[in-house]
Parts: sequence; structure tokens; C-alpha cells
Amino acid sequence: MRWLYIIYISFLSAVLCDPVVRISKGSIRGRTSKSRNGRDFYSFTSIPYAKPPVDELRFKPPQPVDSWDGILDATKEPNICIQNNHFIFLVKDVIEGEEDCLYLNVHSPNLNGKLPVMFWIHGGGFLAGHSRSELYGPDYFMDKDVVFISFNYRLGLFGFISTEDDVIPGNYGMKDQVMALRWVQENIAKFGGDPGQVTVFGESAGGVSTGYHLLSPMSKGLFHKAILQSGSPLCTWAVAPPGLIRKRTEAVATLSGCQADTSSEILDCLQKLPATNLVKTQCKFFEWINHPSVMFPPVIESCDSKEEAFVCKNPITDFKQESIVPTVIGFNSGEGGIFVAELFNETSLRYPEINTDPGRLLSYLIMYQHLVQPKYLEDIKDKVMKKYFPSGKMEDHSHLDAVNMISEGVFVAGSMTMALKLSSPVYFYLFDYEQEFSFNKVYGQCQKHLGVSHGDEMISLFPLKSLIPKELNENDSKVSKLMVDIWVKFASSRTPTVDGTDNGLAWPVFTTVEDSSLLHIDSAQPSVIKNPYEDKFKFWSGLPLTSRLNISIPSISTTKSYVKSEF
Repeated sequence: MRWLYIIYISFLSAVLCDPVVRISKGSIRGRTSKSRNGRDFYSFTSIPYAKPPVDELRFKPPQPVDSWDGILDATKEPNICIQNNHFIFLVKDVIEGEEDCLYLNVHSPNLNGKLPVMFWIHGGGFLAGHSRSELYGPDYFMDKDVVFISFNYRLGLFGFISTEDDVIPGNYGMKDQVMALRWVQENIAKFGGDPGQVTVFGESAGGVSTGYHLLSPMSKGLFHKAILQSGSPLCTWAVAPPGLIRKRTEAVATLSGCQADTSSEILDCLQKLPATNLVKTQCKFFEWINHPSVMFPPVIESCDSKEEAFVCKNPITDFKQESIVPTVIGFNSGEGGIFVAELFNETSLRYPEINTDPGRLLSYLIMYQHLVQPKYLEDIKDKVMKKYFPSGKMEDHSHLDAVNMISEGVFVAGSMTMALKLSSPVYFYLFDYEQEFSFNKVYGQCQKHLGVSHGDEMISLFPLKSLIPKELNENDSKVSKLMVDIWVKFASSRTPTVDGTDNGLAWPVFTTVEDSSLLHIDSAQPSVIKNPYEDKFKFWSGLPLTSRLNISIPSISTTKSYVKSEF
């Protein structure tokens, strides 16, 4: 009895000490945790920000969540959105998650403060990823005076299917993000956050999403700064050309056994199917191995749609910035490792057919196959092969050349074009620090040195406990603390600063491809260097990669101007 009494008192004390916050829909109970440096902070997880998008709400805009009585338990990990993550080779055949997944997590060191807010959008090609702490835990950011938010949004077919009309306009994953941002404006003050100082940041598809929020009328006024990591709406894989997603949606219906001729019939049939059946159809859209890796990106909606459009202007042909806010953009030096890790094994190229049909397969790898007029495919192939593989083919030892080709074609060109087109001040970075762990180890089984891959900067921002079972080594930890400090300083002030360095760096605004400088992060003592991608940007900008959209990329100015009066 004595031990039962002690256990009861311990349990009661723990409950009484847990933080309770009253938000717009009801009360929630969180828990206390400790940051990397041992600082106490408050965590509230699995907070519903929209109704479960199931049954008749599948393929519909997110709906406000109902109020609840009592105190909601906000200490458990949220459901992840149903998905099949083909980027990670160990789980590429696994379906996991639930449709009931629209939850967010809030972490704060001071519930009574007025701290800057950092709103994280996870990546994953718009078809994978989640916000759980096993991947994107707040431990590093909670050493700082900032409120950190992560959340889930609908993925794959559930978030991005579209009939490109008023029946299924699409972009539901993006509209989920807007709903979460609106939740922040309504509730974040209760967690010690400042709704007037919200920074949206994300990586890969999350970086693209962040860029789209700069362009979307729906997002205007909901955030005040942006950080685009390894992705922008002007990457070849970030926007669907007109008609493509409609055709793929029709194909989904056919593959699912729907007898449907109209958009309404397609919607009615697809809403009734088991969620796992829909996930299984996604892999049928791969045209070679698991490429193109992004099959359902955001779609351009009609500006006259009955449903509020997230974006109704193609950013490639009709770029219009809605939110003029300071922006950080950047990428990693070896982004292409995400694909090359699978293309090679220990001794050789695994898929020799890339040398027998390079015109077609390169268009899948670099994801321009639906943007280019067919008459240009051969010319693009010849120029790309000549630049990166002078022998005329991809050799067994040319893995680093393949990394450069994919890095520059898939990530660099679109990111720099975005920087040039934005009206707001842009600060550009290059992450070039090789850590003990690299995402290349999970992208494929190639053990060759592939450089600083896609996603590797996140090792500095998050614990990634499900991927990295041990703590960072001393050097990696120093770079991690530097990265977190830079990101938080940007969120907390009007311009980014780089403190803690021997030479007192000033981070200049990016203005031209030819003359601008980048923040080069290759150690705990970063430097400012002249843009090393000038020639590479001009090469990719000179290719007719969007010729099917009736625009010539060479018309892009290599000089930008921004509206100084806004700041």
C-alpha cells in the first residue's frame, strides 16, 4: 500500500505540474522537456488544427476543428499522414500513417513571453515526411528564445490530386499549410509567441512550399520572413504544367477501378476507396526506377475558381510575389547525392541503360520531361552530357560528375532564379560542411564519397533521432549551434547576422548572379565568398527547359532589385 501511495502521489504531482494552455477551441495539457543544453521548455504535441480530412472531406479544403470540452492531452506524438516514402531505400515498400493527420506541435521556453515564431515545413517530395520529434525534434531550437512549430499536411494523392476544375481544384496539402498558419495567428500568443514575427522555413518540398507562400494570396499577412532550403517554386519539379495532374488523376481513377467519366464521378469514387489502395497507385507513375521522384507537385488553379485558390498564376510564366518579406535562400554543395546514392554501387553504375537512352532518362532524373517541347530533348541531352561527361557516357567512376549534374539542374538553377525574381531582400547561403553522418547513407547503398547531400544541413538543425542514434561529435556540434544561431538571429531581427566568428561577418544581400556573394558554411567559421555558381547557373538558364510553357529561360535577368521601402 505504501508503494501504491507513493506511485499515486508521483503521478498526481506530474499531472499537476504539466502545463495547461487555453486556446481558441479548448484547453490542452502539455509537458516539460529539456533542450540540448539542458534548458527547460514546454511541449504541446498532436494539437488538431483542422478536422480529419476523411470520408466526404477527402479531397476538400481543410475545415476548422470543432471545440472540445475538458482538457485535451497534447503530450502524444501525432499521426503521420499516410504515405509511401520511396526516398529512403529501407522503407520504400512500406505504407505507413493515417488520413487523420492534421496536427501540429508547439514548443516554447516561455509561455508568458512574446518570442519570435519559427514555423517548420517538412520536405519529402510532397509525398512523404512528418513532424514527429523522432525526426524534427525541437531540442536545438529550444536553447534559444524562440517558439518552434512543426506540423503535418496531406501528402501524395491526398494532398495534390486535381481534376484542374471546380470539382477537385487541388493543392490541399498547401491549403493545410495555410490553415496551420492561420492557427498560429489565432493561438500562438498563448504559448509566448509573437504573431507579428513569424518565420516560415522548410527544406526540399518544404522549401518549395515556403516559396509558394511568398506567392500565394492566401498566405499574405500570415508570416513575416522566409527561409528556403534546397528548393523553390521555380525548380523544374516544383510545379505541374497545365493538364498533367488532370491526366494523372484520371489515371488514378482508372487504376482504382472507377467507372468515371466526369470530375464529379471521379471524386465520388475516389472518396470511397480505402486509403491504402490510393497510396499503392502512386508508384505506378514512375517512368524509370523511382523517377521522376516528384509526381504530384502543386498545381496552378483557376483564378476564377469557386473555391479559394492557393495559387492561380504559374510562377514560371507569370511570377507575382504577394508577400514582400526578407528571405534566406540556399542549398547544399552535393544535393545530387539524393539520386546518385542509388545509381551507383561499390564498383560501378547500376543502370547502364542511362547511357543507351540518355535523352529520355536524363529528363526523368532532372524532372523536365513534361516542361520541354520534344524537339529540344536531344539538344538538351547533348549539351548536358558534354558538360558533365566529356567521354559521352556516365562512367563507373563518374559519380561526382553525376552529383554535380543533378545538384545544378534540379536545385541550383531554380533556387537562384527565385532569388533573382523576388522583390524582397534575399540572403544566399551555400552549406558545404561534411558531417559524420550524411543522408546519402539512407538514400541508397552506394558507399562512395558523394559530398554534402540533399538534406544534410538538417543534421545541424534537428536531432534526427530516428536516423542518427548518437550525439553529434564535437565539430558537428559546433556547426550545428552555428546554424541554429544564424536561423534564429534571422527570425529575431530584420537581417541575418553571423555572430561567433573570428572575422565578424556581414552577410550581403544577393543582387546579381555575377557579382553577389554567398555565405559559405563549411565549418564553424563560415566565410563570405563570390558566387561560385555563375557559369553553372547560366548554363542551365540557357537550356529551353520550360519551352512547353512558351517561355524562354534566357530572358531571366541576372540582376534583381527589391522594394527597400517595405523594410
